Amino acid sequence: MKNTFLNLHEVILILTFAETLLLCALFKLMPSKQVQSRNLLSLFFFLVAGTLVATTVTWNSYMQTVEIATWSLVPLVLSCCLLLQGPTLYFYLRSLSEPLDIFQWRNLLHLVPAMVVSVLIIVFRVNVIAWLPWNWPNLAAIDRAVIKFIWAIVRCLPLVYVLACFYAEYRLRQRQKQIYSMIASNELRWAEIVLGGFFIHWLWSFVGYFAGGYLSGDMNDLVGTLNNYFTVVLVNVLFVFGLVNTRQLLHEVAVEVPVKVAELPHLDEKIILIDRAMQEQKLYLESQLNLERFSEQIGLRARDVSTIINAHYGSNFFEFVNAYRIEEAKRLLVADESKEDTILDIIYKSGFNSQSAFHRFFKRIVGMTPSQYRARQRGDQH
Repeated sequence: MKNTFLNLHEVILILTFAETLLLCALFKLMPSKQVQSRNLLSLFFFLVAGTLVATTVTWNSYMQTVEIATWSLVPLVLSCCLLLQGPTLYFYLRSLSEPLDIFQWRNLLHLVPAMVVSVLIIVFRVNVIAWLPWNWPNLAAIDRAVIKFIWAIVRCLPLVYVLACFYAEYRLRQRQKQIYSMIASNELRWAEIVLGGFFIHWLWSFVGYFAGGYLSGDMNDLVGTLNNYFTVVLVNVLFVFGLVNTRQLLHEVAVEVPVKVAELPHLDEKIILIDRAMQEQKLYLESQLNLERFSEQIGLRARDVSTIINAHYGSNFFEFVNAYRIEEAKRLLVADESKEDTILDIIYKSGFNSQSAFHRFFKRIVGMTPSQYRARQRGDQH
């Protein structure tokens, strides 16, 4: 983007900039029980907007010839926005499963790279002209070293955060297992898509940074343009993911697990109620069953049910319910009443609403596929 003012790529960036500001305002104003998650998502879009406008100003050939090119503000905004996107996305994913104290010292450490870079830009008066790689040979040795150091942090650090985000998503999934018997919604799949997309985006920046010295100027421009298009696509993907999550994902009951199960009053009676609900009432056949609904149907508090399942049965609610569903599926696979049923029919009859989850659980617990199990059992009967 060095030849024309507001070429097609830059027009797309400006339109995406306007979209991110709109999304930022939307998530800030949209009613939600998860205020912190909503605010973090709004902040993320604000940082993306800052990145887009600073990128446009930095690489536009006309802007490089006017007074703004002598300001340190543009590299400062660009660097801070890029370095804060990773921590903000990480905090957002964490906040979906647990409230965060952003001002806790461990969380504030995530701001250190952006603060260090900001100080270097201000002290060494890094401006747009100095920021552009083709001008580095004209800089003093110390200035060139500082700018290369800043570039290295900006291009490499996001990869660290994409790994942290994958861990946060894993923790979110584990949290969901404690509350839901089946992850029926697509929100966690959206999380994987978003994280995969940002991994590609940040990895592309990382590779482009190290390969830049071996590529022609036109090829470097192409690499940068494609990276910008990744941003355009991911803004829209993250919007869908965030919209679904902030309004639907975790309509959950807060579960505070007591330290000792023995502290629960009438423990034996509560265990009997749970056993009866599973063995006689067969509540596990309800595909949308979650901890809160299960607890309401047997007249116990969700906190007590979670504690008993964890301590007495040595499991979590997700595993506990699906183990019963697998036993029901095994029965149906060989029962005369369902001999004409397909595997898909049995999946839904046993309470599952996800084929992939059913096959994963069945293979892990039984040691073979449902088809193999049915064939072997019928062979043994003959």
